[in-house]
Amino acid sequence: MIRILTLLVLSGVPLLAADDAPLIARIMTAADKNRDGKLTLAEYLPLDVQARHHGEEHFKTGDANADGFIDATELPAALRKQTWFAILSEGIEPCFTRLDTDKDGKLDATEYRKISRMGAHSEQHFKGADTDKDGFLSKTEFAAHAETKLKALEGGARKKSKG
Repeated sequence: MIRILTLLVLSGVPLLAADDAPLIARIMTAADKNRDGKLTLAEYLPLDVQARHHGEEHFKTGDANADGFIDATELPAALRKQTWFAILSEGIEPCFTRLDTDKDGKLDATEYRKISRMGAHSEQHFKGADTDKDGFLSKTEFAAHAETKLKALEGGARKKSKG
């Protein structure tokens, strides 16, 4: 745990809560296909929303010890540019409550932009998460948006373990 905290402090990433260990373990379990305790570039890319354009760059940045893999201590820093990870790290409920500044029970694009790590693509991702196309994210839409990447990986892991 000290190694993770040191890595995060040195990388300039905000410290994660001590109870993020279960989230990191969940992500590693879903993404580490060969169960060796570390992620290759191929195992990491499905976690990265920007994989097509920036995945390799994010992987190299996250691989703090430059051994060609990302382990559980490096994973938080590697995922720091992922909106879904930021939401799940904070917790869906507290994050939604914090972002909903006008307390109307939904997020508009401006409120969502405060958590988005997508830069110029924030609006596009907001619209994709707005499944009922009302111009807002309900708490349900927000939660689904945060869980999509991880649930897809977990679904794939379950299918492989069954057959």
